[in-house]
Amino acid sequence: MTRSSRSMKVALLGAVTMLVATTTATAAPPKYTRQQQVKVKVNLSDRTKPLVAKDPAASQQQQPDFSADEVLEIEGAVGEIRTDQIQLLEGLIDDTPDSEVDEKAELLFRLAELHAQQQRYHRLKTQEFTIKADSAKKAADKKKWKSQADASAKKSKEALLSAVKAYKRLADNGKFKNYSNMDKVLFYYGYTLQMGKYNKEARNVYDRLKNDYPNSPFIPEVYVVFGDYYFEQAGVEPENFKDHLGNAAVNYKKTLEYPKSSVYTYALYKMGWVYLNLGKHQMALETFFKVADLTKGDKKKEPLNRAAKKDIVRAYAEVGDAEKALNFFKRVDKSYSFEMYQILGDIYMEQGKAEKAIYVYRDMMKIAPKDKNVCNWQYNVAHAMMTAGSNKQKVDEIENLVKLYGAYKDKKILPAAESQECHDNAAAMAGDLARAYHNESMKTLNAETLQYADRLYHVYLDVFPDAEDYGETEYYYSELLWSRAENEKNQRLQTELWENAAVSFTNVVKHGKVDDKLKKVSAYAAVLGWKNALAVDPRVKAPPPDLNPQEDKVPEPLPIPEREAKMLDAFDVYIQYIKDPKDDELVGMKFLKANIYRRYNHFDEAQPIFEDIIMHHRDHETAEYSVNLLLDSLNKAHKYDEMLKWVDILLEDQKFLKDKDELAENLEVLKQQSLRKAAEQLEKEAKDSNDYSKFVACGQMYIDIFNRNVEAEGNDEVLYNAGVCFEQGKSIGAAIQMFELLSKTYPKSPHTSKALARLGKNYAAIAWYRESSEKMEEYAKRFAGEKDAYDAMNDAVFYRKGIGDDEKAIDDTNYFIKTFGKKKVADAANAYFSLTSIYEKQGDKDKVVGHLRAYVKKYGEKGGADKVIVAYAKIGEILWEQSCKAKTVNGSCIRVVRERAIRDSNKKKKRKKGSDQPTQCGPEAKIKLTVVARDEKLVKEAMKAYNTAISEFEKRQGKTGGDDKAAKYYYALAKFRKADVDYEKYLSYKFPTNLDFNPQNESVAKKSMKRFETWVTDKAKAAETARKKYEDLIFNVKDPANAIAAAARIGQIQQNFSDALFTAEIPTNVRTGPYADEGVEAYCDALMEKAEPLEAKSLEAFSVCLKVSTDIGWFSEWSKLCEKELGQIRPEEYPTASELRADPDEMSTITAVEPAVLKLP
Repeated sequence: MTRSSRSMKVALLGAVTMLVATTTATAAPPKYTRQQQVKVKVNLSDRTKPLVAKDPAASQQQQPDFSADEVLEIEGAVGEIRTDQIQLLEGLIDDTPDSEVDEKAELLFRLAELHAQQQRYHRLKTQEFTIKADSAKKAADKKKWKSQADASAKKSKEALLSAVKAYKRLADNGKFKNYSNMDKVLFYYGYTLQMGKYNKEARNVYDRLKNDYPNSPFIPEVYVVFGDYYFEQAGVEPENFKDHLGNAAVNYKKTLEYPKSSVYTYALYKMGWVYLNLGKHQMALETFFKVADLTKGDKKKEPLNRAAKKDIVRAYAEVGDAEKALNFFKRVDKSYSFEMYQILGDIYMEQGKAEKAIYVYRDMMKIAPKDKNVCNWQYNVAHAMMTAGSNKQKVDEIENLVKLYGAYKDKKILPAAESQECHDNAAAMAGDLARAYHNESMKTLNAETLQYADRLYHVYLDVFPDAEDYGETEYYYSELLWSRAENEKNQRLQTELWENAAVSFTNVVKHGKVDDKLKKVSAYAAVLGWKNALAVDPRVKAPPPDLNPQEDKVPEPLPIPEREAKMLDAFDVYIQYIKDPKDDELVGMKFLKANIYRRYNHFDEAQPIFEDIIMHHRDHETAEYSVNLLLDSLNKAHKYDEMLKWVDILLEDQKFLKDKDELAENLEVLKQQSLRKAAEQLEKEAKDSNDYSKFVACGQMYIDIFNRNVEAEGNDEVLYNAGVCFEQGKSIGAAIQMFELLSKTYPKSPHTSKALARLGKNYAAIAWYRESSEKMEEYAKRFAGEKDAYDAMNDAVFYRKGIGDDEKAIDDTNYFIKTFGKKKVADAANAYFSLTSIYEKQGDKDKVVGHLRAYVKKYGEKGGADKVIVAYAKIGEILWEQSCKAKTVNGSCIRVVRERAIRDSNKKKKRKKGSDQPTQCGPEAKIKLTVVARDEKLVKEAMKAYNTAISEFEKRQGKTGGDDKAAKYYYALAKFRKADVDYEKYLSYKFPTNLDFNPQNESVAKKSMKRFETWVTDKAKAAETARKKYEDLIFNVKDPANAIAAAARIGQIQQNFSDALFTAEIPTNVRTGPYADEGVEAYCDALMEKAEPLEAKSLEAFSVCLKVSTDIGWFSEWSKLCEKELGQIRPEEYPTASELRADPDEMSTITAVEPAVLKLP
């Protein structure tokens, strides 16, 4: 398991704990306890036991690893000798007579050496097999190597005896006393005896050598052998320790008298060992240093050189400083200094010098952090700290060791053997010591000891997930965390520890590395731990469901916090493991699990668990709470049908509700409220779908709720809601019935005021406008403070106007202004302005003008700039109309005479002859008009009003902040009327009379033509002036209604010009007399030459008028005029134009721009 998956937090103690404790509340005793029956198995291995220095009294002598075997020049390679070789040599000896002294002696020497070599070979094999047996892991391998070691030892003994026998046969035979190599034979003979532990016999042989051959080159070797004998005896006979060492020194010094001897440096080396054992460490250090120096670079003496360097370290360990050691070793051999430094650390460990060992190993780790032995060095630091350090230091170093292994194992930095050794050391240190501290803490309850065990368990479980004792250790760790939490005094830290304990016990069950008994214990402990961590009360009392939430939507599921999610995990572990349905704890855990889901809006997950408890565990203490929480969950999830189903089920179970008065009362209330909730939901569905039948069903549901208990609190609202639903379902009669019942039953209810307003609207909906007005007026006057009171009065005015009750409409308006005018100035201005429509309807135009002028004076822009523009334009319009004493035609003050055009009427007829001449050149369908003079004073006043309207609009660039569309219409209308002034001036140009274009009277014809052309020029200029103003309306102002009117006027301008020519009376003198035919023809030709192009232009203008109307989709009295004139001008092309078009659908953009008081919603 990794650190992240276990999610443990190690709470800090010591000084940090004390500091937090001063600012944090003291932890209360745990609410959920359990009996801990854990028995921790503690078994400290040698890897974890503290260092113990060797007792000098127990073993006085220290022995070197280097022996004389490696320096004595014993001939012959060490190897297995074949039996046939020995037999061949023995045969030669038997065949050689004693008289051949040297030859036979040489053969015997060679035979003895063969046996000696065989003995040395088997002795080395014995050592090799013994080492393998000691290091074997498997019993079978251990047995195999032990057997081979025993066999080799036996062969070695046999070979030794054979060698001794051969040496004895040669040395003891007097015939060979003069053998030239007898001194060598004696030395080899003695050495062989010594190797076989026949020391006494060996000494006798060596004495003979010294006595008989005092000048033999083997004499120094003999002294070395004697020295080694006494050196070894010092260890065998501790009571004569110093005497033997003294004798050894004498013999070594004798050897030193032979400086050229091959054993000189060995003897010097052994003197160093004598000094070392005598406690003369400085002399030993100097002696070993000298040996190392003397043997430096000598290949043959390299083993001795290495041994001397190692023993320099041994001596230095007694007299030197650890901090200076590495530099000293570099003086001895720089390339070997680091190995010497490591040896020094090992020696410090052997000697129990923990502080020095720690210094050396830490220094080495700094120097070579990736050395293959680095993990072993950290182990030695941790091991040494067991002797030298405090408990904290011990735990720190063990943690470092385990973490080092954990870091290096994945990176494969260490070789396999070193990695395995590191694993074993780290696991033993952490695992053994964790249990030891745990066991001690159970007796003392010491918080610090608990923490140490915690740390070691924690790091052990992190790094050794495959350990054989992992499950057991994990369980111990969980129990330790429980103990820590139970004894922690700091509330915040205690909460963390309960959480850690719960997670750990959960992991024990999940990992499944313990027996079933511990699984159950751990599952239960995990849940209790979470309860304590979160201060959970399984008897939590939930409030009754709130059936009137602020949110209409189902709450979105929220993320479950990490801690609660882990608690759910613990519940699941317990629920999965514990299968007994009667287990009280199992039911309690199901409840807690469901409640967590509910708290975070996971209603779908919570619901089945609550239902299971209610259905199958109704006697459990959590059943009542499950009911409340289930109903609350269903309510929030908008599952009203299911909630009501459960309410009905539970209300029928009187046995369950016995002694649960509050729950029973809540269920009754809930039954009522759930019906209301269902009604509200039905209303919402009706709104979403616009289904009237659902609105009616909603109203009926509210009636059922009312009838269920007519004295229930809130029934006034129930009746109001029923009326609203019926009203929205267009069941107006039922709605009126509900609102009337509400008004009579609950006259002082706040819902009654709203009911009055709705009654008014409902009466209006069925065209009972008088009743509607009365209810609106009653509401507005009784509840003037309500925000919609002025809306009600507005509606009342509107309906009063609609039914022609002008006086009441005026009274209501004045009441509105008086009541709401101060606080709602703009609305009061609007109300006052609205009276305009009443006065307009009454037909008293002077009163309308007076009212509009009073409005402008009283309110001005307070009612909106748009109304100022409208007011002035309306004033101008009334005055303009009054300025004409005749009935206007298309807004112009004129009189018109014309006949209806018929098909073919415009076709050119044959000119009459004789006295039967026409009175005009054109058809009778052409217009004959006379301009009626207007009242100049009224025109002046009208223009002033129009100019003010135009000015007010233009200074705001059309942005009035109100009804811009209406303002633009009246602005355009004002400009249209100003153009009409020029239009009527244009129309006033009368055609010249008494014109005569008869060529027979040339002088008269010229004068007539001049008068005629002057008239044409002047009228054309007037036409141009008017036309430009109308075009401005079309192309710049662009108000649809007035643009069409302007286009029509342009057509009328062209039409009037041509019609004036067509209808001009032919003078009497022209159409009579003998030359009438020629005179009329000349006269009409002159006029038609001008009239026909003008007629074409009028036709074009009216066509454009009609096209503009079609393009913008605007058909009015003006567009109809254009169609009519097209039919008059060219009835053959537009035979039914006037008949095909229906009545105009646009009289203008707005004829009455104001509502009654305010616009209806």
